Formats: sequence, C-alpha cells, structure tokens
Amino acid sequence: QPNAMGGRKVEGMASLLAAHRDLGNPRHREEVRQFWGGKEINGEPGLTATEMFDALESGKMKAIWITCTNPIVSLPNAKKIEKALEKANFVIVQDISHNSETTKYADLLLPAAGWLEKEGTMTNSERRISYLPKVIDAPGEALPDAEILWRFAQKMGYGGFDYNNVSEVYDEYCLMTKGTNIDISGLSHERLQKEGSFQWPVPSPEHKGTPRLFQDQKYFTANGKVHFNAPRNLYNKSEITTTDFPLVLNTGRVRDQWHT
Repeated sequence: QPNAMGGRKVEGMASLLAAHRDLGNPRHREEVRQFWGGKEINGEPGLTATEMFDALESGKMKAIWITCTNPIVSLPNAKKIEKALEKANFVIVQDISHNSETTKYADLLLPAAGWLEKEGTMTNSERRISYLPKVIDAPGEALPDAEILWRFAQKMGYGGFDYNNVSEVYDEYCLMTKGTNIDISGLSHERLQKEGSFQWPVPSPEHKGTPRLFQDQKYFTANGKVHFNAPRNLYNKSEITTTDFPLVLNTGRVRDQWHT
C-alpha cells in the first residue's frame, strides 16, 4: 500500500488537494485552480480505494490504473476485488514486479523503476526530507513512476507536463506548498544534495528547517488553539458476535508485512 503521509502531501486521497489542502474548502480549491490554471474544481470527492472496486464491480466505473500497490492482497474481501478486476473493461497495473497477485488481471502492465533506480525524495515520521539519488539504471523498459505519468500526459496532449526530469516536478510541488502549513518553498533537489536533510516547514531558501513544531503555541486548528477530544461513550463499536456468526476475524497482517 502507498504511504499515508505522502498521499496527504500530494493529493493522493479522494477528499484532499495537494499540500494538505481540503477539497471541501472553496478557498483551497481556488488556490489550486489559480496555481495550475483551468476550470473550477469540483468540490465533491472522488471515489476512495474501496469505493473504486465497488464501482468496477457494478459497472459504474470501466477502467482502473493501479500504481505501486497490490489491492488483491491489501484490500479486504479479496474475492470481491478479483471479480471487480475481471469485470473491468481495462486494467493498467504499474509495478516493479510482474509477479504480484494484481498483475495477473492487467490488460496493460507498465514496468516501474524501483528504489535506487530513480531519484527523488523521502520524508520520514519526524518530517525530515532526504534526497535519494539514482544509483543504478532500471532494467529493460522500466521507468520511474513520475516519468511514466508525464509521458502519458504528453501523449494525451495535456498541457503543463513538459518536464525533463523529476527535479522540475519537485520544484513545482515546493512552490505549490508556499503559504501552507507544510511550506517547503525554500527546498529543491539541489539544496538537499548540498546541505543534507531538512525538517518541514522550510519556507525560504535561507531557512534551516523546523525541528519542532508549535513552539509559538499556534496550532493547525480553526482558532489556533489545542483541541482535546474526550468522547463520552467509550465502548467497542466492532460487530457483536452472535450464535450464527460466533467469530471475529481480521486480515492477519502485522506491521512488517503491511506494504505488499
């Protein structure tokens, strides 16, 4: 499964816009529209991962492009996911291996470059951004995920995808974060290569990063204050067992096998 922090940073979730912006916030939608140009952004969220497979199974959705994940293993109800992919008119799977369970359902398989075969950045749990250099060439026709996407966009005639390298993509993303609570407009691949890792926010080219957030006691809430959540009714909301259904089962996953 793709990582959650990355999804929130770059609009990888159905209800979000890039750089921690909220799709339901008209001001945030307008900021993104102005940044990229184009028409007004729809405030209704798209389908979530599980909803997409519901839509494939019902026929509402006809095609799907799966990148860097293995939903037959990762999502619940594997038989349903299999049926959904069988029913889809067209399935693209983009992965570093042709042996995942999901690739067996691909009409088109796009080989992606893996770690060490592409350059980019990684952010860890303490908000620390590190540069990751390309060390070896990818095998065969494999390309970095970002390059596959921009080549597709170029072939389709979409504007704004005239990148030459992933550093240009990162520059655009950094500029898009300006003024947000995840502002890294002061970063670039060049700066990360020369100066090492940084903890976001990094709002200017001279800024050294932010080891500790909220030192000014201003928080990311509507009124800038800490909000404590104290639920009154604390009880287990899981399904209750019955004589007909006496067992509660989980997927059996543990931490170190989470990412398939």
